[in-house]
Amino acid sequence: MILRVTLLLLLLLPIATTTTTHNTTSPGPFKVYRVLPTTNTQLLQLIRLFETADTDHADFWHAPSVINGTVDIMVSPEHTEQFGRFLEKHDYTYQVAIEDLKQLLIEKEANLVTHLDDDHVFMKRLHDDVGFHSRLRMGEYYSYSVLSTWLQRIAENMPDIAELFKVGTTVEGREIFGLKFGKDTPDKKIVVIDAGIHAREWAAIHTASYFINLIVNNRDEDPQIKNYLNTIVLYIIPVLNPDGYEYTRTDKTNPRARMWRKSRSPRACAFDGMRNSCCMGVDLNRNFDFRFAEIGSSRYPCSEIYHGSSAFSEPESKAYSQFLLSLKGRLEAYITLHSYSQLWIYSYSHRKFTYAPDIDETRRVAAKAVAELGRMYGTKYRHGTGPEIIYAFSGGSTDWAKETLKIKYSYTIELRPGYEEWNGFVLDKNQLIPTAKETWAGVTVVLDEVANQWQSSKTRESELNRLRQEKCADRLSGCAYWLQTSPNICRASQATMARDCAKTCELCHMIAV
Repeated sequence: MILRVTLLLLLLLPIATTTTTHNTTSPGPFKVYRVLPTTNTQLLQLIRLFETADTDHADFWHAPSVINGTVDIMVSPEHTEQFGRFLEKHDYTYQVAIEDLKQLLIEKEANLVTHLDDDHVFMKRLHDDVGFHSRLRMGEYYSYSVLSTWLQRIAENMPDIAELFKVGTTVEGREIFGLKFGKDTPDKKIVVIDAGIHAREWAAIHTASYFINLIVNNRDEDPQIKNYLNTIVLYIIPVLNPDGYEYTRTDKTNPRARMWRKSRSPRACAFDGMRNSCCMGVDLNRNFDFRFAEIGSSRYPCSEIYHGSSAFSEPESKAYSQFLLSLKGRLEAYITLHSYSQLWIYSYSHRKFTYAPDIDETRRVAAKAVAELGRMYGTKYRHGTGPEIIYAFSGGSTDWAKETLKIKYSYTIELRPGYEEWNGFVLDKNQLIPTAKETWAGVTVVLDEVANQWQSSKTRESELNRLRQEKCADRLSGCAYWLQTSPNICRASQATMARDCAKTCELCHMIAV
């Protein structure tokens, strides 16, 4: 097996200098292969390649996980011929799903809105007396600069419902911004939603932005949103990995740039058995301190699932963990948006049949959310742990949050398209708004659970206060005289006076019911 994998890796090494010098023709297109491993040997070969391959050579859009489960692999022009020979030699069932990825990117994403001052970017809300352009035109992809400016404008002009907050600073010096919605009081539970921890997952970033746009521009008309603003505290971070996201926009029709997944951390090196492998970036969703460096991650820096040198080695993941820790005790739900595969994933994902103690409640709400999501357009989602419905992985944010912060509802949502679609990261722009709408419908199930719990606690508290008032009375007849002669007696002997003179001392709230 080791020899076979070594030959595979050798096959995918860069072409020798003499060969590339001799080749004067322009390189061919980036292709995406859909490969079907039908034997255990074939599956293990692909898993090993997934964990060790340089993403410049073979970039996996799906992790190989089961026999007879398709795996989509983007292969660079320099290696398509060798990769095709390898597939033929080892009898893989496969097809070329995308013949020219660059051409697909040109067709789907070339005409993007990028100018901050363009009237097509910021629009004034109809009948809005706030006096600023509060709405971001949905159905487009925007730069991080545009998104950050938009968040700042909302916070500056709507301080009654929104507050700008900073999670931390990236490797390249960008500030990670989010918006906090709702009137914060110590008794309210908190929900956190993030997106864009994987740079190339643009549809997830758009969906989080849509959530913000929806709240800001429907806060007065939508009773559900009004209820959320009154009953919970909601944090939304549209882009957790700004450096990586901006890198994907540097050359939007270049597959190497557009399909970048990781952060932009400095180059790191590791010996992969044949050579020193040196590359930039860390998969931030493998860098959390939950089963770090175990299954579904890689120690090789050129792998797209490189987990980093240690847990929380990256400023982005470290800052985010500290931010979430600061909410411990009140953080009731955490949702992270990804794409693609149409999955609703809950903990734990490092090993099959491993669940948190509250799995029944977690699963119940996930099933309800998936059903609600599907009602809008008929989109089919599956729910379960990672190894149950896609593949096992460790070092992810939701598992760490579940384990460390004991969050009741901790979910990873993989958006459209479905697992079997061949254009996963290049979602048609006409699907962006429907994807966001149906996802919001699913997310509201979680928000409703948290809001209803708060309302139930308020109802119980009100009922207890009523019962206390009904039971409130003085047991002894001298209470008024004692208070007149000793004005501080209620405070100085609070427990005794709550028992004997509760009504006179206004200590009804201390009566047990």
